[in-house]
Amino acid sequence: MKMTGDSDIEQPANSEQNSNSEISGDDIGQDNPIIPGSIMLRMMSLCRTFIPLLPADAGDKEMSYILMGLKRNVLEDIVYYTNDCLRKRYRNVLLISTMHDSDDIDETTADLRKTIAITVFNIIEGIEKNIIHTPDRKLARKNAGIIRSPRALFSPASFSPTSTTPSSKYAARTNSGKAMCSYGDNSTEWKHLGDSYRSVELSSLVTHITPNTRYMFEQLREKAAVLDDIVDWIGNYLIKKHSLDEPFPLNRAHAEPMIVVGRVCCDANGHLNVNSVLLEGTRVMSGGMCVYMDLHQLPQYSLFPGQVIAAEVLNPTGRLLMAKKLYTDASLPSPERLPNISSQDGPLHMLVAAGPYTQTDTLTYEPLEDLLQHVKTNKPHVLILIGPFVDSTHPHIVDGSFAETFESFFEKIIDGIMNTLKDVKCQVVIVPSWRDAHHHMIYPTPAFQLTKHYPSVLCAPDPCMVDFQGLIVGITSVDVLLNIGKEEISLSTKGDRLGRLASHVLAQQYFYPLYPPEESLNVDLELLEKHTHLGVTPHILILPSDLRSFIKDINGCVVVNPERLAKGVVGGSFARLVVNPPKSSDGNCAKIISGEVVKI
Repeated sequence: MKMTGDSDIEQPANSEQNSNSEISGDDIGQDNPIIPGSIMLRMMSLCRTFIPLLPADAGDKEMSYILMGLKRNVLEDIVYYTNDCLRKRYRNVLLISTMHDSDDIDETTADLRKTIAITVFNIIEGIEKNIIHTPDRKLARKNAGIIRSPRALFSPASFSPTSTTPSSKYAARTNSGKAMCSYGDNSTEWKHLGDSYRSVELSSLVTHITPNTRYMFEQLREKAAVLDDIVDWIGNYLIKKHSLDEPFPLNRAHAEPMIVVGRVCCDANGHLNVNSVLLEGTRVMSGGMCVYMDLHQLPQYSLFPGQVIAAEVLNPTGRLLMAKKLYTDASLPSPERLPNISSQDGPLHMLVAAGPYTQTDTLTYEPLEDLLQHVKTNKPHVLILIGPFVDSTHPHIVDGSFAETFESFFEKIIDGIMNTLKDVKCQVVIVPSWRDAHHHMIYPTPAFQLTKHYPSVLCAPDPCMVDFQGLIVGITSVDVLLNIGKEEISLSTKGDRLGRLASHVLAQQYFYPLYPPEESLNVDLELLEKHTHLGVTPHILILPSDLRSFIKDINGCVVVNPERLAKGVVGGSFARLVVNPPKSSDGNCAKIISGEVVKI
């Protein structure tokens, strides 16, 4: 039996001890030049008295491997943990063996035998209490599919156990089902009682971005041309809509009031303020020049960078525009026909939700599961799901705790949604987001391309205009309200701020009129000009935002902000809308729409 000795203890001349060796089960029962094999046999005999379950005919080495059914590696661990205790005893044995007689040696070795036996017995007893054993692999495989988390439908494979742990704060919420805001008829029945099926398709009024669109190649000359074209297009529309005179170049000195057209800019990289407003003209009219604009004579205004305006100004020196009146409303007309919703089929029921669909402290997607249960109960005709589905800013995605690809996880989410709704006659519209980790991080964003075909799923791009039997619904996932709100300056504006921010989108004819865009948003200007133009003022415009939820009638268009289905570590909200069959006397489609935003 090998034992480790300390270097500060004098060794006998005939000792062959290795100072770095430790007790090993393989050496039990072997002769040792310091401690004879007979002493080891007596020690093992004492162990038998403490552990009576050992076979009587077990040999010394065999006994070390079958103690209480333990495997060899377990016994080695036991011996390893007893080393520290035995070393101190062993020092005394070394000293006694060189200086004392055999009686003293027997007394010391007897104490050593007792220490070994008691130590091994205590460790084995502790192992029995904690039931430490190697599980049966066959049984483990058999039960692997039986014991599952109740929230495993959308949970990803993950290296972090916290990723699939349900959120306690979400489960403890008390405001589930509470209406945050409402619009229209308060007596509306939100549950669809019929069994009708409605058609859904992308509107032909605008040009949508295609999945195979190329991006990430923009030349400065082409970007400048796009910005110039937008100013020219909206400027001419403002002149015609408000019946204004022909515009003058921005840098022309003129003592009389004149009309100018341009894009609002900031003279620095910071936020816009009343003293930093520039107006940039077109290359044809003003040579692309920028001229300062004085706003102090205006009774009210609301401006943001990228906004195209027409203004009545004085420019006595050619270097300063003294604004007298601003024209900012370039909103487009509504669709010519009303929705084709018959009284026989009843009202059109819609449900709208925007991602993220799970809280920041977990990836269990509990809000999405609860939303699907609401769909199964109320059976709307249309379910609109707006990204992100796999949020690239989620902490568990940022830290790399995923154990599967983002693409496979997204496919699992969609498959889970459709399997849950397989018995519900509901059309599902899926709109991507530039924040989806598995998709193109560009705006405008191409539609998803699913590997599996679902008959009742429409994958739309971002932004898009969707046609529900003549009801035109505009959708985008970008938080344009928050982005404009950060940059807007205003004075003495009437009405609420949220409605004013939403009106900027309609007044500028584009889903994202802000320029320069928000820093984290990758905008392709050529694609933006082609695929983000509204074409018409839609009947319903869905603008998900982190700002407070609302449903408002803005110039005949019902603008909806459903907020997010999950906000931080708690649940968010979703919107439900009901569109009643139109009457011949209804010239405004907003009158036949009811809706409310509800806490999940």
